[in-house]
Amino acid sequence: MSVIRAALAITILAASAHAQATATAPDLDAIARKVVAREQVVGASVLVSRAGKVLLHKGYGYAELGLQVPAKDETVYHVVGPLMPFTGVAVMQLVERGKLSLDADISTLIPDFPLEGHHVTVRELLSHTSGIVDYHYLGDAIDGTSRQPKALDEVVALFARRPWVNEPGTTWDWSISGFVLLVEIVERVSGQTFDEYMQQHVYAPAGMKSTTLCDDFTLTRGLSPGYRRTAEGHVQAAENGMAFNYDLRYCSTVGDLARGWSAVLDHRLLKAETLAQMSTADGPSLKMSATDPDMHYGLALTLNHEDTHRSRGQHGSLLGYAGAMYEFPDDQLTVIVLTNTENQNAYAIARALARAALKLPELPTPPPARAPRVLVDEQVAAISRAQLLGEFTVKYDKLPADLHGSFTQYRRTYRIFDENGRLMIEPLGQGAERLLKQPDGTFAMRSAPQTVISFTIEKNRASRMMMQSPGAGRVLAGGRAGTN
Repeated sequence: MSVIRAALAITILAASAHAQATATAPDLDAIARKVVAREQVVGASVLVSRAGKVLLHKGYGYAELGLQVPAKDETVYHVVGPLMPFTGVAVMQLVERGKLSLDADISTLIPDFPLEGHHVTVRELLSHTSGIVDYHYLGDAIDGTSRQPKALDEVVALFARRPWVNEPGTTWDWSISGFVLLVEIVERVSGQTFDEYMQQHVYAPAGMKSTTLCDDFTLTRGLSPGYRRTAEGHVQAAENGMAFNYDLRYCSTVGDLARGWSAVLDHRLLKAETLAQMSTADGPSLKMSATDPDMHYGLALTLNHEDTHRSRGQHGSLLGYAGAMYEFPDDQLTVIVLTNTENQNAYAIARALARAALKLPELPTPPPARAPRVLVDEQVAAISRAQLLGEFTVKYDKLPADLHGSFTQYRRTYRIFDENGRLMIEPLGQGAERLLKQPDGTFAMRSAPQTVISFTIEKNRASRMMMQSPGAGRVLAGGRAGTN
């Protein structure tokens, strides 16, 4: 292990106090506070280190909003995004040991998976070029069963017989489904459960003692709950992580993630040439972004950049949480952010901190967020309520440019019903809420105040439901369930 990374591993938990005494920490602290406030984040923890020296290691906002518990430097969060590279590390370890080939057809590893004549390799799973639909974006298939814990084979069944988004190896398109299959491959090749393998071969060797499997049957001490924003403020997200794939069920801290990535950089988990292979894009992965030609994808790593400073890592958001971990290899800079609030706010915070540490100009301030619609609750006559009752399945008639190809298969079913003279709307598998009539004749939900809901009435009955998000260019529409 290099001297500077050994210092990082030893001092990371005690570095918060030291960071306040450095010349750069106050500037980074001010930037973190600014972006946390701008992004309306409930709570966040950040860690910035350069050449083995911790510049900032601190918590912001609240780890628990109801009890006003402050977020700390080592608050525990459900991790979405930054642990994905470590799943890649596990796969590449098996490749190094000769137990697995990147070019192996997955039919030889998971013969029970219905490939329907397609040929998909392990490499294509790692690089998001498999063409397999991302089951996260199917709508009812995952959201409608979000409160039902799933075994790995049940998750696989969500996407196994879906139409393919692209021919394998031809197009880059984000698909977390590939990582479900990689978890299965790790288990079958190693003969261990995924958690057993990760603890023995990744987390323990890296000194990651705070990274643990967390689910509905585990008490995770110090875990901050996730939040989402509504018209009235923030509420707990109440999503069930067990409805998602196994490698998304982990909780950790920014310090533990830093220890883990330090072990990768010190080649304690992988050989140098293997990390270089993971950090290289080719073929379709060179065209990851339609708007940024310099953004690519390697093997379980987003190859990103701030101006000309290249980086590698991953960011994401789900379950009311967000995370970002990016390392700038030419600058010996690592920035890690975990938050307890949905949307890509951790990435925004990480970018701002990285640019400051790299002495780059601040990014333009995003336009102010659209003020939440002021909602009213007008009375709806009984005859009008009766016209709207029923189930409606909506989909994208035209896929917005910012959504992945898997969204072409998105379907979401809503039930409209009358509860003691009040209209209610209930997404399949989730809780119901009031459907509020607005002065212009449209309807709204408090959980998504910007969404404009309208109905087409034919023969005294609603035949079609439309949900529009002004400014986002997203329109979901469809007829009564079973008619689409």
